[in-house]
Amino acid sequence: MTLSLLSANRFQRSLTGISLVVLATLFISGCAGLVPPEESIPVVEQHQPDDIPAPFGFDLDPNSWSYLKFQDAPLPMRSVEVIYWGDRPINEISAWYQEQMPNHGWEFKSDSIDAGETQLRYSKNDEYAEVLVRRMPDEDGKHYVTRLIVRIGVES
Repeated sequence: MTLSLLSANRFQRSLTGISLVVLATLFISGCAGLVPPEESIPVVEQHQPDDIPAPFGFDLDPNSWSYLKFQDAPLPMRSVEVIYWGDRPINEISAWYQEQMPNHGWEFKSDSIDAGETQLRYSKNDEYAEVLVRRMPDEDGKHYVTRLIVRIGVES
C-alpha cells in the first residue's frame, strides 16, 4: 500500500508539473493572440494642413508628409512637414506669412534672418509651426527658386 501511495504521489506531481508547463505555454501563446498587433503609423503624403496657408503660385512638393494619428486626441499631436517650390523673394514670402499665420490662429514668436534664409516661429495651443524660406538653385542649377518648408510639431 505504501508503494502504490508513493507511486500515486509521484504520478500526481508529474502530472501537476506537466500541467503547469502546458498552461504556461498556452498562456504565453494565447496572450499574444489576444492583443492585436500595433498598426503601423499612418503617414499621409502631400497633406496640406487646414491651418497652414500656402502662397499663390507655390507647388506642393511630393516629399511632403504628415503624421496625424493623434491629431484629434484630447492632447492633440501631429507632426507635419510641407514643402513648396515657387519663385518669389524671401522678404515677400516672410511678410506674407507674418500677415497670414495669425488669421489661422498662430501667434508669432520669433524670427531669424540668415544669409539666404529666413526662419519664422509660431505657436498655437501646444504646437509650434516653423516656416523656413530659402532661395536656392533649381534642379538644373541654372535659376534660383524659393523653397518653403513648414514644419508643425509639439511644443516641448
